[in-house]
Amino acid sequence: MAKKYSKNYKGKILDFYRAHRRMPTITEVMEICDFASRSSAFYVVNRLVKEGVIQKDSAGRLTPSSKLYEIPMVGHIRAGFAAPAEDELTDLISVGEFLIPHPNRSYLLQVEGDSMIDAGIQEGDMVIFERTKDARPGQIVVALTEDGYTLKFLRKKGAHLFLEAANEKYPEIHPIEGEIVGVVTATFRKY
Repeated sequence: MAKKYSKNYKGKILDFYRAHRRMPTITEVMEICDFASRSSAFYVVNRLVKEGVIQKDSAGRLTPSSKLYEIPMVGHIRAGFAAPAEDELTDLISVGEFLIPHPNRSYLLQVEGDSMIDAGIQEGDMVIFERTKDARPGQIVVALTEDGYTLKFLRKKGAHLFLEAANEKYPEIHPIEGEIVGVVTATFRKY
């Protein structure tokens, strides 16, 4: 027996995920998609799994995939002088995959303070950092010093590494002890 499949089911499942911060169960898929049977819910779920929109973990629970967050990229826009806009779909981009190349070692922090403002990182911004010990001078790092965790540029003078703010109000940090926890790979904010 063939069942009717609608792309709108993806939207309903995504809406549920956004509202509850978890994926729905099969029973909940039945309810949100107005199905009379569990077999219809299983059909839709399996179709979305086959398309790569959602996944099942080892226990059979539904988990979101990066395809659930794909949005259309419609071209480029100038930040200088205006130019005619082109309204053509160029690609589908998963923002998560674009910002987080290594999700298994990436973490998210919310910025407090203004010490990195001249690097374009403002209070309230979110930064994604990748846990690594292989930071290079010039990169923005998450560092643990004797005073706690901080977000700064890693700099080098001779053989000596130190931390530098991107705001002239703040002095250089020359920690006595500490470690580089990770390197910032992306930052974003909502308006």
